[in-house]
Amino acid sequence: MQTLFTSDLHLGHKNITKYRKLATSMDDHDEKLFTMLESFNKRTNLIVLGDFLFDGPNYEQYLKRLSSLPYKIKLVLGNHDSTKIYEDTPNNIEIQLPLFTYKNMWVSHCPIHPQEMRNRIGNIHGHLHGNIVDTRDWVYKQNEFYTPKYFNVNLDNNSFKPVPLDTILSYFEGK
Repeated sequence: MQTLFTSDLHLGHKNITKYRKLATSMDDHDEKLFTMLESFNKRTNLIVLGDFLFDGPNYEQYLKRLSSLPYKIKLVLGNHDSTKIYEDTPNNIEIQLPLFTYKNMWVSHCPIHPQEMRNRIGNIHGHLHGNIVDTRDWVYKQNEFYTPKYFNVNLDNNSFKPVPLDTILSYFEGK
């Protein structure tokens, strides 16, 4: 099983090309992302941390296409997601709590406050697009070295590809 994390696909965002230059139109942008999504097999576990699907003219078509993917998607809704997905959730999409623990890491759309880490090794999040949370100003020490506490899985931060769980774990372990 391959576990991948991503966020902020912004499928159906009519103004996405103002923010992302990888495509010339919304349809071009979305087709590139669907090509990526359709490249994974049934042994994929994709965890999407919000801003997945806008409610627009392609919403129904996109839901149908998403439902034909051969793997499960765990979805944390973000601030741009259509709440219609609660009613129309395809069988292969499982809506998650807005904040949950996965392998001793917090998982959320937006980064959580550093005082809320509560013995977790870090926070996997999206929402910030090309930005990162820099916690070097906060007191987090392990063996007197700075230990990173946040990993932004946003497509804009990761060459428009989901991030493997092993990459995130290695990051939090300081490797």
